[in-house]
Amino acid sequence: MNENQVENYILHGAVNGNILPLTSMCNMRCIFCSHSQNPSCVRVYRIAPRSAAEVARTLSFMDRAYPVVIGESVTRIIEGEPFTHPGIEDILQLVRDRFTGTTIQITTNGSLLDESMVKMLKTLGKVVINLSLNSATEAGRALLMGDKNALSSIKCPILLQEHKVPFHGSVVAMPHLVGWQDVCKTIKYLSECGAQTIRILLPGYSRLAPAALQFGPSVLPELRLLVTRLRKELSTPLICEPPAIQDLEPRIAGVIDGTPAGRADIRPGDLIVSVNKVRPLTRVQAFNEIYKTASPVLKIKRGDEQKYVRLDKNSRERSGLVMDYDIDPDLIKDINRVIRRRRVSKALVLTSELAGPVINMALKQFYQGAAEIRVVVVRNMFFGGSIKAAGLLTIKDFQIALADFFNEHPGWQPELVLLPGLAFDHQGRDLTDLSYMDLGEKYGTVIDIL
Repeated sequence: MNENQVENYILHGAVNGNILPLTSMCNMRCIFCSHSQNPSCVRVYRIAPRSAAEVARTLSFMDRAYPVVIGESVTRIIEGEPFTHPGIEDILQLVRDRFTGTTIQITTNGSLLDESMVKMLKTLGKVVINLSLNSATEAGRALLMGDKNALSSIKCPILLQEHKVPFHGSVVAMPHLVGWQDVCKTIKYLSECGAQTIRILLPGYSRLAPAALQFGPSVLPELRLLVTRLRKELSTPLICEPPAIQDLEPRIAGVIDGTPAGRADIRPGDLIVSVNKVRPLTRVQAFNEIYKTASPVLKIKRGDEQKYVRLDKNSRERSGLVMDYDIDPDLIKDINRVIRRRRVSKALVLTSELAGPVINMALKQFYQGAAEIRVVVVRNMFFGGSIKAAGLLTIKDFQIALADFFNEHPGWQPELVLLPGLAFDHQGRDLTDLSYMDLGEKYGTVIDIL
């Protein structure tokens, strides 16, 4: 891929997600890093530390109304450790000069955040750190991340707390390597240091992962049990990923202290009945409506009690509510819109293993169209291992799923096949650089992505 194509990926991420890649360089060797487990044909791209001029050009495509996102790998560009960038202080000052009131959100492993750097972040103002601590023990962090100066890195949350730089903690849970006690200690440590939220993530591993990294099916339910227990002990909101979504009720998982929701006496477990007298259908809809609305009035149900609370906040200001991600009802509207536009009576929706149950629930509850819709859950055969996410599905996976479906249902021919948009880039290509358009030619049906 040439430099212009890489730049196109960068600018697309800037326009659509306010994403600012700085470098692919990283000073750690995390054993769970996905880049070491990718098949050779996967199309992801490394970048050298970007110049101030390149960063300035990217900033010109971004929206100052939304946070600038640095260091989070959500595009085809490999994001390294932002603080390895030799000009990181000048780059961050450039961002602040361009976007004076905008939040700067930085994902980091924390190893380079000494007191001087943390003071600089405090001076910049409106910086939020996503800290990938993963272990609060020297042995655990050295094993998981290859950190040769683990003790210093573990002090990072203390520095952030002392200098009042807000941060969220994350823990890639690998109890089969470091033990459950290490996972539990790390979560408690982040809470004691004032993390606003803590994400506990079960790592995925591909078929190319070493045997030592692989784990059995019991780990996820055990992890969820641990998180459930710790939620009763800690005030910090804990987010377990992937979440266990049993229904679409907009129930609150946690509340961040010192936020509009925290000041309004909203509690974990409360059910949001309405937002400004409109009943939200899902967690995502409730969360988004509250986020974009100034001073929303919420009707809350707590046990047998119902009450109204007003959140004292501006439009697009965070509320402090923490909720598991389920589904946006607009997706079902989009499915219906495409079906009506295409004028079809039979549609096939292909989805990931993680999203399948939620898609089925949402269609059952919200879809009111006349077309017959069937859902096919697609397994991640290309990556294999424990990978179940839509963003890692490939054309090969969809081909296998469609072949199996047509073999099992020879008398049912869909006029439309819908694929998850997360599996494709802005050009409609998957991680192996194949286009979804190829599927339509192969199966003689209309293919669309959502």
